[in-house]
Amino acid sequence: MPTAQRHAIDATIAGLDHCDLWYDFWQNPESGSALTKLVEAFIPLAHRVMERVAIRLPAHVAVEDLFQSALVGLYHAISRFDPAQGVRFETFAAPRIKGAILDELRSADHASRSTRSLIRRIETTIREWTAIHKTPPNEEDLAHEMDLSPSQLASVLLQGQPLMSLDEIMMECDGHSMPLKDILADERSPNPRDLTEREESRASLRHAFLKLSPREQKVLYFYYFEELRLSEIAELYGVTDARVCQIHSMAVTKLRALLGADSQEP
Repeated sequence: MPTAQRHAIDATIAGLDHCDLWYDFWQNPESGSALTKLVEAFIPLAHRVMERVAIRLPAHVAVEDLFQSALVGLYHAISRFDPAQGVRFETFAAPRIKGAILDELRSADHASRSTRSLIRRIETTIREWTAIHKTPPNEEDLAHEMDLSPSQLASVLLQGQPLMSLDEIMMECDGHSMPLKDILADERSPNPRDLTEREESRASLRHAFLKLSPREQKVLYFYYFEELRLSEIAELYGVTDARVCQIHSMAVTKLRALLGADSQEP
């Protein structure tokens, strides 16, 4: 059976949107017209992913500058999508669009070397404080320990926003590094050994997560699992968007520090 016909059958079974556009593309993958029509059909998806990434970015980053990167990620997702895998295209494409945007942010290096250095110092301080006090420091304690004012600490966290995401926390699992979010989301496991490693990673996460304050736990839960915008979470708590952004940054920084501490234990 020709590839285009097989893909069309798989797409119909999977309930894929824009099946006619996909079929035209699979019949002639080299056709610029077919690819353009598919890209145009999924531009709203690229915008949604871009908006979610933009929530965590500092004010000086122009969101519209990231759209080209989002389109690059969308293009690669379309080129590599196989409906036979039984995954919706939106589910397949979203992390690839986000990855292209994050790659652009990293290459642009919006977080200066001094900011990165301070973030590493923050994580080290959190680990040292937690080892002594058996619980992570709150923002006031952390600022005092680092000889910073609370506003200076908040500024560092905001400047480092492109680095502050559960998607950016890497853990060793199944013999290679994986984003923390993938470990949480992927329930499939090819063998019992991989399942054990994945469960150990989840146990480390739960242990670290429970050390966060109740508000930090809820902000991460609402944002990553209920997929609320930070502005929507701010409305729930009756605080500003900036304050929720700060809570999110502090929570992710603590998790990075605590999971790093776990990985260093013998």
